[in-house]
Formats: sequence, structure tokens, C-alpha cells
Amino acid sequence: MELIGKKSAWAAFKLVHDPKRRKNSLLKKAASLEINIQKEIEYILPKNGSTDNIEKYFSVLGIKPTSDKAKIRVAYISKAKEYHPDINKKSGSEEAMKQINEAYTNLTGNKVRIDAVTDEKRKITEIERLSFDLYIKLRKSDYEKMLGTARQGITKPELIALIDDFCDWNKRFSRVEKAITGKLDKRLKALEKHKDKCEKYIKSLNNRDLNDIADLNKCITEINNSLRIGYAFRSYADIAFANAKEKLAPIEREQKEKLLIGIG
Repeated sequence: MELIGKKSAWAAFKLVHDPKRRKNSLLKKAASLEINIQKEIEYILPKNGSTDNIEKYFSVLGIKPTSDKAKIRVAYISKAKEYHPDINKKSGSEEAMKQINEAYTNLTGNKVRIDAVTDEKRKITEIERLSFDLYIKLRKSDYEKMLGTARQGITKPELIALIDDFCDWNKRFSRVEKAITGKLDKRLKALEKHKDKCEKYIKSLNNRDLNDIADLNKCITEINNSLRIGYAFRSYADIAFANAKEKLAPIEREQKEKLLIGIG
């Protein structure tokens, strides 16, 4: 047991003090976290293949899919100033500039713009539908539990309290939100923390590690793209949740009144 402990400590020491091993570990972890975020988004809402490139273009420019042509142009100019090879001499700037040019060229087309807005609305509508479906399932389950408790024989005040708890639909909807986006939120936080680790490690490197620094900077760029996509999707979910709650509120108020009238 002692020997295993020493080996583990030595492996950890080598990982921390070997720049190549440390860099590769950070890159591998970043890739894994990014894949998990994409998988979580696809699990919540399966992809529409025709919109994959559109999302990528907006992500490259660092703007929301709702941005108009003026904002797209401003974002393009800003990115061009940052990554143009004549200004940015870092490794990877030329490739980044190619992606920026491709994104701008495609996003200034009317058809792409219309498709992007349509896709955003589709996502919001689909997440809203998903919210309703899950809410109805939870409500049915909660209703059965309430009836089971009521049949056991309770006082009227206890029954009123039971109904009040059942009719707390906001609490139930919080369970819906957590079920749909809870894992995505955790994965986004994990990627944010990993980004901090990468940035701190870059600061610890010296000028002799230019290739490692370039690789890590490219990794951070990819992390930022994944975070933008993840948070954009999360914003669609927030809109969908708000829409669903607005529609549920009057229905649940009416249902509560009927239940209370029923017990006299």
C-alpha cells in the first residue's frame, strides 16, 4: 500500500512539473468537457443538421444568433483586428482569420440569417414543449401521491396544507428546469473552471514554451466557442421556461380554486 502511494505521488509530481504532460492533460480534459456539453445539448434537443454551420459561424464571431447584419459586421471587424496575421503574430492566427472570414461571408447572406432566426424559434418552441410534457408527468405523479396521503385519513387543515403543497407549481416547475438543464449547467461550470486552469498554467510558462503557449491559447479559443454555444442554448431554455410558466400560471390558479372549493 505504501509503495502504491509513493508511485501515485511521483506520478502527480511528474504531471505538475513536466510541461508537456501537463499541457497534454489540460488539452485532453478540455476536449472531453467540450464533447460532454455538446452531448448534453443534443440529448435535450436533437440536432437539426442543416443548422450546424450557422451556429458555428455565430460562435466564431462571438455573437448571438439573433444578431443583425450591423452587429455581425462590428463583430467581424473586432475579430479581424484581433486575429489578422499582420497584427497577431501568434501561431494559429492565420487559421483563425480564415474561419472569421468564412463566418462573415456566410452570415451576411439573407437566407442564412432567416434560417438562423427560424432555428432559434424552433429550439425555444421544442424546449417549451419538452417542459410541458415533463411537467404534466410530474403533476400526475404528485397528484397520485396527494390522493394516497388524503385516503389515509387526515384533518381538514392537514388536507388544505396538502393541497397548498400540491398546488405549489413553481416548485414543481423548478424540478422540470433542473431535469432539463441541470447537467448542462454543471458541465458549463466545469468548463469555466478548466478554462481558468489553462489560463493560470499559461502564466506559469516562460518564453521558451512558445509552442505550448500557442497550443493552450488555441485550446482556450475552442473552450470559449463551446461556452458561447452552451450559454446561447441555455438562454433559449430560459426563454422557453418563461413562456411555459406564463401559460401554466392561470391554469394552476384555476385548478387550485377548484380543489379548495371541492373540500368546502
